[in-house]
Formats: sequence, structure tokens, C-alpha cells
Amino acid sequence: MAQQRTGHHFWRLGLALSALLAGILFGAAAQERSTSVGGKPAGGAEAGKPAGGKRGGGKPSRPSGPPCPPNPLAPTVNLPAAQLSPLTFETPRLDARGQVVERLKKETVRFTETLDDGVTLELVAIPGECFTLGASGGDEAGENERPAMRARVYGFYMGRTEVTQAQWRVVAGWPKVERDLPRDPSQFKGDHLPVDSITWDEAVEFCRRLAKKTGRPYRLPTEAEWEYACRAGATGMFSYGPTLNAQAENYDSSLPYGDEPPVPARKQPTPVGSLGINAFGLADMHGNVREWCLDDYAPRLTQAQAYGGPARQPRKGGEADPRAIRGGSWAALPDGCRCSIRDGLHREDFLAILGFRVALSDRYGDGQPTDDEGEP
Repeated sequence: MAQQRTGHHFWRLGLALSALLAGILFGAAAQERSTSVGGKPAGGAEAGKPAGGKRGGGKPSRPSGPPCPPNPLAPTVNLPAAQLSPLTFETPRLDARGQVVERLKKETVRFTETLDDGVTLELVAIPGECFTLGASGGDEAGENERPAMRARVYGFYMGRTEVTQAQWRVVAGWPKVERDLPRDPSQFKGDHLPVDSITWDEAVEFCRRLAKKTGRPYRLPTEAEWEYACRAGATGMFSYGPTLNAQAENYDSSLPYGDEPPVPARKQPTPVGSLGINAFGLADMHGNVREWCLDDYAPRLTQAQAYGGPARQPRKGGEADPRAIRGGSWAALPDGCRCSIRDGLHREDFLAILGFRVALSDRYGDGQPTDDEGEP
């Protein structure tokens, strides 16, 4: 029997009813609402910040955490050499006005998975290290981004972009593992647009089908992995510098974060990988669509996350257990696109501002609790 896609039973009703109903159904320029359970609303005026105002500073606390490796930890998953290749790219550095002050040349390792004729899935190697997980300072961060802590992640591979609608359709046509998948769920249509309106369980099923078909351990990224990959070595609010610009990311740029000029918002997704790339070779980490993660949603950061693993909350039963989402979207104000922004939704909810990307790692299983989810 086909899975029933239930309605939008939001973890916080204020998240996106206005953004979805007004922005999608009626075409109004509504702003995305935060889904934060434990913290403040995310995004510009919704966070109590005047449009265009400068942000306060303050260094995050950095309590002791897991031991840090002397050198970056390379991914340990075994992959065919024939599917690995070097990837050379440039990443911009922005000043407080959103101007590009430098373009850094970078190189990483790319893994290419062929899904079908003309449809591939690209991942890039993310070397694991220690970093500061959570609030970067200033009062934009909600309580759910605290406590800031030293965290360690192991090396893994991550989707260079969000999963596209073309990739989704191929995998949705493969034999199911646990549940059926809708072939064409997205509200915004286009082969190279990110797939949207996907539930957490559907995203997990996509990863399980990939794993079964290829024999490789695909899954959703943990929150710690996601934030580490988004930061790509940065310690501030954004991976590109003190602010964003509309050439680097797809978000609601009509209300500036700092001193950058306002730019009309696109009000819809853009083709994946068509804008900026961060220092790890990842695109669309600050915008386009928000992304499901492996973790249960916890109102504050946890010790398991300090060790790179997914947070697990006491089971309440049923399909309504909240799951974590990360990143900004095409409808999010800059405050809602910060590296540390995190929210939660019921696992069966689906939104036009929400998609996912995959991780490839031999740690933490594929979505259900395992014995290897933290090292307290």
C-alpha cells in the first residue's frame, strides 16, 4: 500500500504557514518563519532586528570536548578509484558590504555515482576535524543553537548539491526498501531544481535505496557534519565572510543582514550548484532549500553531537517524532541562513522550502538508533 503523505502538522505552527500559503499559493512575498522549538525566531525583522542593522559580536564559549586529531581525518569509506576524481573550484570571500574581496582556489576529491543514463550524483570528500558547533556569537542565535561546544567529526563524503528532481525520480523508481516514494512531489518543477516537499522518512528511504542498489553506506548527514561542512573552516555567521550576497546564495536578499545593499528576492529555488561554492566545494549550503538531517530534534545541542553523532531523544512513539533541519532557503531572511541555524519538524511534514542532500559514511547507520552514536 502506498504511503499516505500526511498534511503539514508543523512542529511550530508559526514556521511557514504564511510563507507556504501566502508565498506558494498566492504568490505573495511572505517571509519564512523559524521552526525553532527552544530558541528565537530566525530571520531579520522576525528576530527583532531592524533591516540593515549591524550585528553585535561576542566570542562563543568553547567548553572542553572530544580529543582533536593532529591532522584532518580523511573519509574511511572504501570507494572505487575509477569513480574518484579531483575537483578544482573557486570560493568567494565577502566583506561586510557583500562585495567579493578575494577568490580562493581550492581542490578536493569528487566521487561520482551513476544513477541512470545522464543522471549522476556527485559527492565531495570532507576531511574531519574539530570545530566549534553552535552559536557563533551575537544575539541572533536562539537557545536551540547553544551551548556552543567543541565538536569532532570524522571524514565523510557529502552531496555537492542538494538532491535534484531528476535524481529523485530515478531512485523513486527503484524497488522500495520500506516505503513507497512519490515520483514527482515538488511544488517547483525542474530537473535541476532541488527536490522539495519531502518528508524525513522519504529522504531516509531515498538513502536506503541508494545504499541497497550500490552497496555503499548512504544516509542523511548528522547535524554536526552538516554544520561543519557548511562552515568549511569559517568561525563566523556565514562561510563566505560577515554576510551573504545574492550571487553566492539563494535567500531573501530584499532585507540586508549588514551593510550590503538590498537585492530583490528570487522567491523560488534556483538550479542546484548555479551560485557560489564554499571552501569544501559544496553549493547551496546557506539557501535554496532547508535540509533534513539524521538527528532527532533536540531543543539544545547534545553531547552526542559533540562527538559527531546524531542526537537521539526519548521516543514519544508514532510518526510524529520531530527531526532536525538545517540551513536556509529561498524564502529565508539572512538571519535564518547562518551556519548554526537549526530547527525541527515532525518527520512526516513536507514543505516547498525543504529538501535534503546525502552523506556517504561508514558511521552512524541510516536513520535508526545504533550503538555508535557518540562517545561520551
